[in-house]
Amino acid sequence: MRTSSFLRVSLRTRSRSILAITLCGLMSACGDNANEVQTFSVEVQVTLPETFAQSAAAGARVLLTSTERNVTDSAVADAQGLARFPRVLPGSYIIGSSLALDPDRALVLTGQRSAITLNALDPARVISAAPTTPFVQRLSGSRLGDLVIKEVYYPASRTPSGGTYFSDQFVEIYNNATDTVFADGLFIADAFGPAGQINPTTVPTPLQSQTASVFVSSIWQIPGTGRQHPIAPGQSIVIAQDGINHRDDPNGNPASPVNLGNANWETFNERPDGRDLDSPSVPNLTRMVHRGGFDWLLAVFGPGVVIFRAPNVAALDTTLVPGTTGTWVTRVPNTLVVDAFEALQNGNSAAYKRVPAALDAGFVFATGTYTSESARRRVATTIGTRRVLRDSNNSSTDFELIARPTPRGFGTP
Repeated sequence: MRTSSFLRVSLRTRSRSILAITLCGLMSACGDNANEVQTFSVEVQVTLPETFAQSAAAGARVLLTSTERNVTDSAVADAQGLARFPRVLPGSYIIGSSLALDPDRALVLTGQRSAITLNALDPARVISAAPTTPFVQRLSGSRLGDLVIKEVYYPASRTPSGGTYFSDQFVEIYNNATDTVFADGLFIADAFGPAGQINPTTVPTPLQSQTASVFVSSIWQIPGTGRQHPIAPGQSIVIAQDGINHRDDPNGNPASPVNLGNANWETFNERPDGRDLDSPSVPNLTRMVHRGGFDWLLAVFGPGVVIFRAPNVAALDTTLVPGTTGTWVTRVPNTLVVDAFEALQNGNSAAYKRVPAALDAGFVFATGTYTSESARRRVATTIGTRRVLRDSNNSSTDFELIARPTPRGFGTP
């Protein structure tokens, strides 16, 4: 049967109309706004600690980081402490704020002339609609310490046969000040809690809400009477899990990236079964509290590490972890902490932070476990021959991930 000319024209017209409608559907809309994606205006109100002379945190830097896109936007708070982000896509965000106070401004606000870095962190904020009020972040913080954690080698290494080897972990502590600091009596400890969604049932530590303290599992101390172990400005000490040359020692790993035979200290967990290695050439830290296996293993998924000073560790509170029947931790008040470092499993693990934002407002993460990578603090500047390391109490910005550890080594400013 033949189709009439009128019908053929009608079919062609209808086909063009359907095509146009389909194209408009694929573009989400027709007209001037066809390619527009809905965004929201977001405001963050940053306030100083309640005990400060003023409330508004003028000049605070606010970072808005998308956990899905790994993109960060920044804004500076105005005189009223308000930071504005005019075009924010829907999604999940980490909101972090920081403010560095020089001694003069700290004197006005606190009555004490001492440099302070203040931080705040909201690790999991979902923005799905335009907020009707600003998000509020109250800053907290502590005095910048003279000693800082310079490098933490925690992911550990693989053996030539593809096995796992963690005995080559180390922590390096650096004197970032202009005067000699004595390491005698300094404590080092690991923060309690998982580093991320290690398995389907893993949940964050239930102690997160207690932000005035960090809760630690094991504690070690540098021995000494007070002035036996000086660290000169720009110098450091290395604390090894095992103080051997891991590359050529019979008990080591030929594929290890480090020689720790010249470490300043090692952690030795003396046990009846003798499983922990005691290097004769490297002195031992004093074991104060050990909760764990045969050695002091830093979590290969990402540890929290703190150094602190306290008159008496035995006087610190021992706390039963809620929801457990026999897991105990030690409460270390933030006021005792000299410096802190945190690493988590990956960039989406902010909800698992164990170190309060007042001590460390961020975190680093490796590409995996047993990768031989390391986290090293960045150099801020060089004064003469002395390197001044970046110290904003935020591991996200203070540290960089490097392919191989560099005990006593440095990056570039």
